[in-house]
Amino acid sequence: MSRRIHSPAAATSGLKTGMRVTAVLAVSLALGACQSQFQKPSDLLFAPTFSKNRSDLPYTANTQYDCRAFTGNGWKGIASGRIHNFGQDYQLSQAGCFKSQNECQAWLMVMRGYIDVPRYMRCAPHSA
Repeated sequence: MSRRIHSPAAATSGLKTGMRVTAVLAVSLALGACQSQFQKPSDLLFAPTFSKNRSDLPYTANTQYDCRAFTGNGWKGIASGRIHNFGQDYQLSQAGCFKSQNECQAWLMVMRGYIDVPRYMRCAPHSA
C-alpha cells in the first residue's frame, strides 16, 4: 500500500478551503436564525412588499413629527414627488420636523422608498 505525501502548500490550500466552507455555513446559520419567518426559499421570493396606496404611506400629520406642533430648534424635512402604484399615479408632498438631522435624514430615506420620481427632498435647520 502506498501512501501519498502532500506538499505543505497543498495542505495549506485544503485548510483554507475548509475554513471558507465553515465560515459560509456559520454565516448562513446565523442569518437563518435572524430570519425565522422565512421557512423555505419561496417564502423569500414571494414575500409581501410594502404598499404604496395613499392610506398606507407614512404621514407626519398628527404625530410628534407634525410641524404645527413642533417647538424649539431642529430640522425640517420636505419630501415631494410622484408615486406610481400599478396604474395609479399621484403626487405627494409632505413635511416633518425632527429634533436631530439624523432623524430627518432617516425619514427622507424612508420616503425615498415610496416616491418613485422625487421632485424635492431636503432637510434644513428649523426653529419654531
